[in-house]
Amino acid sequence: MGKIKQNTKQDAFVTNLLISLLMRFPEIMAINFDMPKEKCKFTFILQGAVSKEEYALFKSKLDESLDAFNELTGDELSVLTKLVRSGKMSLIEITCKTDALCLENIQLLTSLIDVSFPSIILKDTDIDDIVRDEEMFRQEEIIEYLLSHTAGAKKENLIAFREAGKVYVYDK
Repeated sequence: MGKIKQNTKQDAFVTNLLISLLMRFPEIMAINFDMPKEKCKFTFILQGAVSKEEYALFKSKLDESLDAFNELTGDELSVLTKLVRSGKMSLIEITCKTDALCLENIQLLTSLIDVSFPSIILKDTDIDDIVRDEEMFRQEEIIEYLLSHTAGAKKENLIAFREAGKVYVYDK
């Protein structure tokens, strides 16, 4: 007989957090929320091949921004970045610890991607059209609430991604 998973309230918070993040940030194409390893990976898709020089410039901006952010806030956000080239697309993966996540950190990361690759970043235009100022503000409030209530979630590995204006969340 198959086992039935009983989801806790915190598990629902994590699932809703991933959905809200993808709704609020149309440039994030996928999120891997690995609770056993306490890591979160954001994946961004870029059109075309990103050169080593462009990637190095992005990493330099990212390091400078994180240093300034950490100094101003007293936080310790550190990230690992990875560039994956795949044919006519490039993926930038940014991984950080889940306990360091806050709305401001996520806004910083997505803004740096937008500024560094403005003409080649792929965004979900269906979501971008739907999410306007009021909705964006509401999503940010939801994200802040859910980030503060994800402690105690079951140790699962969730992956969320978008496709054609829809968000899908799976446990891995």
